[in-house]
Amino acid sequence: MLCILKAIIAWAILALVGTNLLGFVVRGFCERVPSVEAPDDRVAELFAHETRRMRVGSVVMTSLFLLFMFAYLVALFYFFGLGVVLAACAIMASRLPDLLWEIRTGDRVTRQNAPRGVRYIIAQIFLWGALPLLWYSLCMQPS
Repeated sequence: MLCILKAIIAWAILALVGTNLLGFVVRGFCERVPSVEAPDDRVAELFAHETRRMRVGSVVMTSLFLLFMFAYLVALFYFFGLGVVLAACAIMASRLPDLLWEIRTGDRVTRQNAPRGVRYIIAQIFLWGALPLLWYSLCMQPS
């Protein structure tokens, strides 16, 4: 019973950490800079400068979180093994369709406006399928 509780807590932690890391990386890759028409040349120059600065900052942040995600997966592999890494990747992959939908529409996913379809069913299978994989990896494999 204690092992099941350990797997559920680990699943929740992996979901929290992994989906947030994935969110930073995917939002960095899918970022679109809004185009705004400036009333005069000085404001247009200021917009261009700020757009360049924003792009550089976005590249730095995306690269940094990509490194964090890599370090996160390597640390999971080092301390817990391949099964936990696969569970973490499955949890992160389950978040991807919702994240792309949020980026495209600008709305948060709720029960009322949640997208439906085959890819979302597969994402839920990945999310909940990671739990038994995590349980097996943490509790049933010989160390």
